[in-house]
Amino acid sequence: MENLFRHTTDFDDILKRNIVSLRSSEDLFDDLNDGDEHASQVGHALTHEVKKDIPSHFLDRGFHYTTAIDYPFSTEPFLQSRYGTGEFPVWYGSLTLETTLYETAFHMFREENKIQHNENVIYRERAVYDVDCKAILLDFRGKETQFPQLISNDYGFTQPVGKRVYEEGHPGLLVPSARTKGANSVIFNRKVLLNARIGCYLNYTLIRDDAKVIIERAPGEIIGEISV
Repeated sequence: MENLFRHTTDFDDILKRNIVSLRSSEDLFDDLNDGDEHASQVGHALTHEVKKDIPSHFLDRGFHYTTAIDYPFSTEPFLQSRYGTGEFPVWYGSLTLETTLYETAFHMFREENKIQHNENVIYRERAVYDVDCKAILLDFRGKETQFPQLISNDYGFTQPVGKRVYEEGHPGLLVPSARTKGANSVIFNRKVLLNARIGCYLNYTLIRDDAKVIIERAPGEIIGEISV
């Protein structure tokens, strides 16, 4: 086990955070006005009055931070995951867009199959955020040969590792992806993440019978077709 923790990397680069999102904004007052268009217009007008003296970049920056960075740290109970036991927050990002496509396609298929679906084709919209990260990270990349449990679908090895790293106060890890040849980040300290901004929007189409996810930047612009 000592060899697993032997290497660190002074990381100063961009991470990709791929999350469920919407390309176009919805009417946020729709559920509150019982279909009354005038009430919706009044709501939007009041919102405009409140926001008009606030620089727009402050609003955007706050929204992006909350959406792309803060959510896993502030939402309890925390989720169990590859490096998370559910007792502490874990933020995942990928080092490349390609890696995050493979990771999210796999997890989309797994999560949707937990739900009682009638439809074979399932459509989801997602956003990829670019997030700056600057930290000394424990580096597990390339160690999956010696420790194949790092990329196993059984998290019995990696969850205790994550708990130890979190409790010892390390900001995070660089780890091999279990879905492709790329790498992911596992961040335990939100302070090392900053400057979240939209990288791109994506459309995911899951065809359940074929165990396949088709990924588009825009309708008809396919950038990935991943078997899951």
